Amino acid sequence: MCGFAGFIDFQDSQQSQQYWTDIAQMGKQLFRRGPDDEKVVNASPLWLIFRRLSIIDVTGGVQPIWNENNTMFVVVNGEIYNHLELRSQLRENHHFRTKSDAEIVLHLYEELGVKALEYLNGMFAIALWDGQKQQLLLARDRLGIKPLYYAQVDSQLIFGSTLASLLAHPNTPWHPQFQDLTNLSTTTSYVRGINRLAGGHYLLFDAHTETVTPQCYWNLADYLVTEPVNDTRTPSDYVKEYRELFVDSVNKRLMSDVPVGACLSGGLDSGVIAAVARQVQPDFHCFNICDDNTRENGDFQAAYQLCQQLKLPFHPIWFDPEIFLDQLDFSLETLEYFIWLIDSPKFNLEWIYKHELYRYAKTVMPELKVMLLGQGSDEFAGGYSTADDKTVKNWQEYNSELASKQEYNLQRKKSTGLKDGSSVFDYTLQYCPPGCTSFQKEMLMEIYSLQDYNLWHEDRTSMNQSIEARVPFLDHRLVQYLVSIPPQHHPTLFWNKTIIRQMAQEWLPNDFVYRQKSHATEPKIYNRMKYKIVQRIFPEFKQKYIDNPDKCLFKPETMLEWFEQPDRSENGILGFEQLLNGMAMTVFKELCRLRSSRIPGDYLYGRSPLEVRL
Repeated sequence: MCGFAGFIDFQDSQQSQQYWTDIAQMGKQLFRRGPDDEKVVNASPLWLIFRRLSIIDVTGGVQPIWNENNTMFVVVNGEIYNHLELRSQLRENHHFRTKSDAEIVLHLYEELGVKALEYLNGMFAIALWDGQKQQLLLARDRLGIKPLYYAQVDSQLIFGSTLASLLAHPNTPWHPQFQDLTNLSTTTSYVRGINRLAGGHYLLFDAHTETVTPQCYWNLADYLVTEPVNDTRTPSDYVKEYRELFVDSVNKRLMSDVPVGACLSGGLDSGVIAAVARQVQPDFHCFNICDDNTRENGDFQAAYQLCQQLKLPFHPIWFDPEIFLDQLDFSLETLEYFIWLIDSPKFNLEWIYKHELYRYAKTVMPELKVMLLGQGSDEFAGGYSTADDKTVKNWQEYNSELASKQEYNLQRKKSTGLKDGSSVFDYTLQYCPPGCTSFQKEMLMEIYSLQDYNLWHEDRTSMNQSIEARVPFLDHRLVQYLVSIPPQHHPTLFWNKTIIRQMAQEWLPNDFVYRQKSHATEPKIYNRMKYKIVQRIFPEFKQKYIDNPDKCLFKPETMLEWFEQPDRSENGILGFEQLLNGMAMTVFKELCRLRSSRIPGDYLYGRSPLEVRL
């Protein structure tokens, strides 16, 4: 819903004009995350800027929000879905200044301190300043849906919602750390000295803090059940209980004072969200990525027919790979923009598709500020176990395959000399209880892979079109419930995602529920478009980067060799993957060096060039 950035230094509380300049530059990087309002706080020794995307209490919910005696304030990026329930549970009398969900964090913290985080149901990044204690709290939601970065530079702590907002501060380190591209780290920012605060963690910073040390307030491993459990519940009971939690999760994520829509792929997960949401909001708008592949595999038809059955407005956005790059006027500036947007030295065409989906949704409905997504179902409900995969035929074979993959990753880590404790695999081994199955280990690893990819790009692509993406399947209660199901029920409930399919039968026809899982876009289509991108922008890239020794990350002859390799036929398109990755890393390094001084303005913002086609 918003973005914030700031810095604090107990050893330097001066009120220089430079500080006003620094905080303003950090805020400029957050404009698209919060176009509706901007507030700057100078609460020496803390400086903070907040950009708001107004969704709850549109006129009255301005942040920061202060307590009754103006000794404490809070800013929240995201939503606290159970804020009304928590208001009724406060032990003391509090004067609420707003109807905003963010204000509950303030008063709950006054009563409980950091333990307040355990009571919040939502997606959030929080900055809370306690003026009496002279202490700053930074916290992130359990699953890491909303981003939060920080860097400690001597006695100063610099923090923000995006990497670009930190880099805009002159004291922030900027040198890239490319080795993290091959090491799925839980906290990497791809810049040495800047960290992501991991999901389920918080940190405190005050005058006595020498080294910032994040603390864990939620660990999914605590909910794992590894031993057979003697209870009377049947698989049907688990489906029923999960269904009740799911309905509550969807209803909570419809909480909004502005219009809400959904991304509808034609798959089970987004389909069941739309079906449940429609019971509360009959005019719920659905947006669909449509191309030749989704027409061929049936996803488009499934999404269209479902909207017809549910009587929901349907907007299929047509992506034609032959003209798509021309429609965007794709140039080197476009690649630079997406590297800035994603806060990463990587480039993936899925990000462009999603970015343009959100952009089109905003074109159709300028007042739209919230979209529901189906992310997070597959990762914890057995979505990658299926008989459609010819390599595995049952749950036992699927677990054996997972065990082999995990052993391979462990041996690969040892062979590359990565330090212990530096990767997702280390975290999984550290927290896995005795008797943990391969699937349960996979569940724990999925938390971090979601933060590194799916949630990462969904937040950036949506918020850069000033839309908040919400993920009902990642309500922490749902995830905790799935991992707490005893292993003896896993073959019945998790093979081919049975628990989700049986739950969905309450609202969806069987032909939709049991459709074969398909990939939204075939790899060959992506590969062809990457090939065309390289051909399109390489001359400009060469002139700006390769021919400039200060900007070129790789040896010029190496990049030229990658481009001029003899096999440029369609079968050799994959060879350009290496070059495109190298170009992304080169651009990332330059953006870091320039401290993201390039502000995108209206670039790829506003009216979409794409069209709806039925």
